[in-house]
Amino acid sequence: MKLHVSIHDIPVTENTNDLQLETSVARAREEHEALKNELRSIYEQACVVRNDPEEKRLNREIRQLHDCVKLFMKHWAAHTQWEESELFPQAATFLGAEPDLFLLMEQEYELADQYLRTFMRALEKARYPIGHEEASKMASYLIQAYAVLNNRFREEDEIMLDLTDRSNAYGF
Repeated sequence: MKLHVSIHDIPVTENTNDLQLETSVARAREEHEALKNELRSIYEQACVVRNDPEEKRLNREIRQLHDCVKLFMKHWAAHTQWEESELFPQAATFLGAEPDLFLLMEQEYELADQYLRTFMRALEKARYPIGHEEASKMASYLIQAYAVLNNRFREEDEIMLDLTDRSNAYGF
């Protein structure tokens, strides 16, 4: 007795595509909220590092920041891989746009990734204790990454809203 049906056994119809898109949009919103919360925490910690004159505390904070950035990068990489392989192609099809529409997003992601990786490399090469000026410079990379990603998430949220509005207009 078969207890489940493989998604590949279900005939693809317009309703199936709509359901897949609706599910993808819900997932994107959920993941964006989690990523934005992580990113906001990194930003706040980076601001603390930039403004903390006490070297011992600053060094402890920057090591904690390293751990947060590493975890964020893991979550973000999984999210972007999913977006590129599933969400963006679905959205492009639904919106009637070329997948190249999302090329700018990918470029901005690469820019933010460079800032994050520059922070990680700088921290790995740093000699402890790290001075205030050096820590401030490292934190600046994270603040730049925050600015790029915060803008990117806002624009993606607008696309999700557009997808939802259009699908609702068609009664899906």
